[in-house]
Amino acid sequence: MSTLLGYLFFCFIALQYHTVMSNSCLGCVDLDELIFDKTIQRFPYTLVKFDIAFPYGDKHEAFAAFSKAAHAVTDDILIATVGIKDYGDHDNMKLGERFKVDDKNYPTILLFQKGDSNNYMQFPSYLDITEDNLKGFISSHTDIYIGREGCLKEFNDLAKNFANLDEEEQQKRLKEAEELQEKLTKDLDKQNANIYKIYMEKVQSKGYSFVEDETKRLARLKAGKVSEVKKSELLIKLNILEAFRVNKLTKEEL
Repeated sequence: MSTLLGYLFFCFIALQYHTVMSNSCLGCVDLDELIFDKTIQRFPYTLVKFDIAFPYGDKHEAFAAFSKAAHAVTDDILIATVGIKDYGDHDNMKLGERFKVDDKNYPTILLFQKGDSNNYMQFPSYLDITEDNLKGFISSHTDIYIGREGCLKEFNDLAKNFANLDEEEQQKRLKEAEELQEKLTKDLDKQNANIYKIYMEKVQSKGYSFVEDETKRLARLKAGKVSEVKKSELLIKLNILEAFRVNKLTKEEL
């Protein structure tokens, strides 16, 4: 009897483990050799992570976080995973070979476009696999915008290169931001829009140095002993502030 109970307990644990692993990437669809092409052809875009059969760790968690963010804003991209086994029945090994996945350097992330399995590009190997880098990758190669937490696309567009604009153009964008804010219906969006406006005014009066100084200040506060609610507020401010960053400052700082 004890042997039977032990076997049943083992089966129960194995089932729980499989369930947890299967649900570790909410919104992700598991693809295999039979349904791969049939599935991706139904979506304008498909982002696929080729990985070990039971992935774990920071990279997998970042992909899962991206999946959650993507599902919140669009239905035009399928987020999928392909688990490759180098043992037993060698599930999906042929898929890995087909797309030249490096089995010594998992995961490999590919973006398929227009439902065409021959039309794809790889997430750059020189970039860390983070939620924000995945968002940037998708924004750069598709018409889908998946912003950082708290960010608003129209306001991001107004903040872009703001520090390099002359005073007249800055004032014009600030007015556009005020008009856009009036059209917003969600309280949280209105609140975040107001942060954009405040930062625009600060950049106008203090110059680009405000972006650098405020980023350091907020990051320092976030790293300190603050509540989770406060930490979330600081993260949103940092995300919005990032929209004001410029690669090269062309406007002379006074």
